[in-house]
Amino acid sequence: MTGGLAIHDSNDLNKGIGRALDDQKGYYLIGYRPDESTFDPKTGRRSFHHLTVKVKRPGLHARFRSGFYGISDREESVPARHAPEDQLFTALASPFGADGVHLRLTSLYGDDRSAGSYMYSMILIDGHDLSFKDEPDGSHSASIDVVALTLSDDGSAINRIVRTHTIRAAGDTYQNILQNGLLYSINVPVKKPGAYQLRIAVRDAASKRVGSASQFIEIPDLSKGHLTLSGIVMSGTDPAKAAKSSANTAGDPAQGVNDTSDPQAGPAARRLHRGMELHYNYNIYNAQIDGATHLPKLQTQIRLFQEGRQIYAGKLTPFEVDRQADGNRFRAGGRIKLSANASPGEYVLQVIVTDALAKEKHRTATQWINFEIVN
Repeated sequence: MTGGLAIHDSNDLNKGIGRALDDQKGYYLIGYRPDESTFDPKTGRRSFHHLTVKVKRPGLHARFRSGFYGISDREESVPARHAPEDQLFTALASPFGADGVHLRLTSLYGDDRSAGSYMYSMILIDGHDLSFKDEPDGSHSASIDVVALTLSDDGSAINRIVRTHTIRAAGDTYQNILQNGLLYSINVPVKKPGAYQLRIAVRDAASKRVGSASQFIEIPDLSKGHLTLSGIVMSGTDPAKAAKSSANTAGDPAQGVNDTSDPQAGPAARRLHRGMELHYNYNIYNAQIDGATHLPKLQTQIRLFQEGRQIYAGKLTPFEVDRQADGNRFRAGGRIKLSANASPGEYVLQVIVTDALAKEKHRTATQWINFEIVN
């Protein structure tokens, strides 16, 4: 009746979770504003209105509530809540993303040997949506409230973070925030493997505008010993600046962000210009170690896709181990020079790692991340 999916598979819980995650990867969310005849303004009586939605384009399926009760704007406005946390948690609970403050969220999986698994999240906040005020020293300041809520696969909240920040910026830094956005990062520890949803809400304190974003992420079970990859940290740099950095500088994903003065080309937004140098970093977990050489036998490969079509496949390359090895954990990465004639549009970078020492069923692990090439 609500338009949702009922998924139950007693034999394979992961399969059911996988269906739910796949269902959320791509969809159109359509809103409907009824006319005044939906409710009776004289009596205030609410009546139930049946609703039907049909789509003509092949391959699309519409899911919708079977109907709704008419509620007037006056009724809707009565329980308005103005406390900062009320506004933030209302935005988190709503199925509609709040866009008073425009956000772009990227969440990646990582694991630290001592601290355990975590979600490293980067939020790019539109600087124009923040209310900066002039300070006596010529700088500019704005205050924001941030709430991060982590939900498990059964919908229960397992972690909540509430923070307030004052941003101060001057000169080129201030102009850069207005032009390219403000990058905010947050680490959320996750104790158990499974499927999770991270919801983020940001409130501009002065204007009381709120923005929200959410992302699903799956935390693998490293205790099984299977080859696993962390999320991919990607950024683009000008070739002149890229020459000053090395390819394998990943560490944990939280430490693998390449320094870039353009947040739009950074790991949160990943809007790269033609001719840029694309950097990518990730971690390899549970690689098998040769008893004789005490080294792994790994091969890596990258592939590029444009709107679902493979446009490039790199060669299988033996993975070279250096001093940064941590037992059976390894940092990896590389760089790709984007063509000056690359077509603008949506792209996907896929990383494939093969472990020659592992059992055939668990010999290969893959990870991917999307990015955009702009003019």
